[in-house]
Amino acid sequence: MSSFLFDDNGFQDVPNRESTTDLTAADDRTLRWAAPKLDAAMLDALVRYQQAYLSHAAGKGTEALAQAHTEALAQAGLDSKTAEQGSAMLRAFGGRRWAVRKLQDKLGQLPGGAAELQGRIQDELAKQERETDALARRYGEEALALLRTREAELVDLHTRLTHLLSRG
Repeated sequence: MSSFLFDDNGFQDVPNRESTTDLTAADDRTLRWAAPKLDAAMLDALVRYQQAYLSHAAGKGTEALAQAHTEALAQAGLDSKTAEQGSAMLRAFGGRRWAVRKLQDKLGQLPGGAAELQGRIQDELAKQERETDALARRYGEEALALLRTREAELVDLHTRLTHLLSRG
């Protein structure tokens, strides 16, 4: 078998550099075809959608969530499919970066004699960084670079949305 699984017909835009039997990379590249193209305008619209959703749903019960979704879609100028696909991308990125920040905070709070725990946290930090970098396979290098430029804002939105939706 060729080392490049998706090399046929010129569709290879992300080299298949994996040398293991883990098929996650192939899955990511396949799912990338279904992901919406993220550019600055799309990211702005997705952020507007999430901000509008939060403002319409905050402090209201679960019955208001559907109405908040409809109003946020209209305010952001997005259709439901694009908003959901884009939100999945933002959740994947925001969740990874939130975890990195929490691990970094925990690492900074450790006492000096906790070398074993410090090593485990650093290993988990490295894993989260690799997983963040792997998002480029699914969404593209440009998309990941764009998400990183607005990381603080996206992590804040992720945290607020998670809090709102987990209160349910």
